[in-house]
Amino acid sequence: MTEFHKFPSYSTAERAADAAIHIVGLPLGVVAAIALVERATAFGEPIIAAIALYAAGIVGMLGASAAYQLCPDGRLKERLRRFDRAMIFVMIAGTYTPISLVTLYGRSGLILCLLVWSLAALGIFVTLYHPRRFERALLCLYLAMGWMLLALLPNCVARLQGEVLALILGGGVVYTVGGLLQARPVKFHNPVWHLLVLVAGGMHYVAISQQLTGGVF
Repeated sequence: MTEFHKFPSYSTAERAADAAIHIVGLPLGVVAAIALVERATAFGEPIIAAIALYAAGIVGMLGASAAYQLCPDGRLKERLRRFDRAMIFVMIAGTYTPISLVTLYGRSGLILCLLVWSLAALGIFVTLYHPRRFERALLCLYLAMGWMLLALLPNCVARLQGEVLALILGGGVVYTVGGLLQARPVKFHNPVWHLLVLVAGGMHYVAISQQLTGGVF
């Protein structure tokens, strides 16, 4: 196996913990996504489309992560690694979609959504066609995209429920901590990172769900 196809070496306990997180997390994500899309059907086609994009991003990210992490080392795992990294961009942009287009709406929300998806497209291209070459730059892009909402913080304060905004920002903090941890590997960093992804994703899911319940969408 060439150096290009080298993968991190984890202990049996680390692999078992990571596998357990994916085995639990992926089905939960699928069920939660379906439930949210079904609830969105009461709010009209634009909201259904926005929620469906968000749901697809979450399920795609969880599925890609599970496929990559559970696959044995080899050429297939390398391809799955690219897909796993690319789906993180889809997840970030998908999470922004219902918030920027529906809740914030207007010109500023549309610009934010277009910008996030444009950056996601750039990140996906680099990830798929230049794998492993710009790892740190892509991590910075993940983080920058994740915190772009701060540019519209006054709009968020005005239009989002307080607990919803707290969940969104809190989820961003959890994602950021996990990403920084993943960049500086320590023992059990991989399962901890994936656990933090589930926690942060759950916080954002609850935030978007509460927006539906509160009739803000």
